[in-house]
Amino acid sequence: MSTDQSDTAPQPITISADDLDSDGFVSIWNVASASRNGDPQATRELASRLLLFLCKKQCDFVVTSSANAEYLDNWFEREKAILYNWKPDSEFVDVVAQHAEVPGNALLAFLKNEKFDPTVNHNATRAARVKWFQETWSVG
Repeated sequence: MSTDQSDTAPQPITISADDLDSDGFVSIWNVASASRNGDPQATRELASRLLLFLCKKQCDFVVTSSANAEYLDNWFEREKAILYNWKPDSEFVDVVAQHAEVPGNALLAFLKNEKFDPTVNHNATRAARVKWFQETWSVG
């Protein structure tokens, strides 16, 4: 049995040391960007898949500042699509992923333990997205 990886093996999820803050946190957007060498379309696609996977799994270590939480909450009051439209072609992915931060090492371990596949599309219900944002994200 061969263990060689084919050319179609998924690109790994990587975190640039330059993107980590002093506490080891990084935005989901920066993880996606580092993992896709800054390519905007590939970054948005991966950010979409990360957001949906983390939401579906109800990942409990996403944090945002109080100002960012208020910004996103106000946007949600005006435009529900901020939480409802996380398709790879949606600019809402950019907004949410840029305001969602995670501890880098914990994210990599979580993705490995939960068997995240960056080539698979994930889905989370609208109710799960709202609950994840309003009840699970840490603010501070």
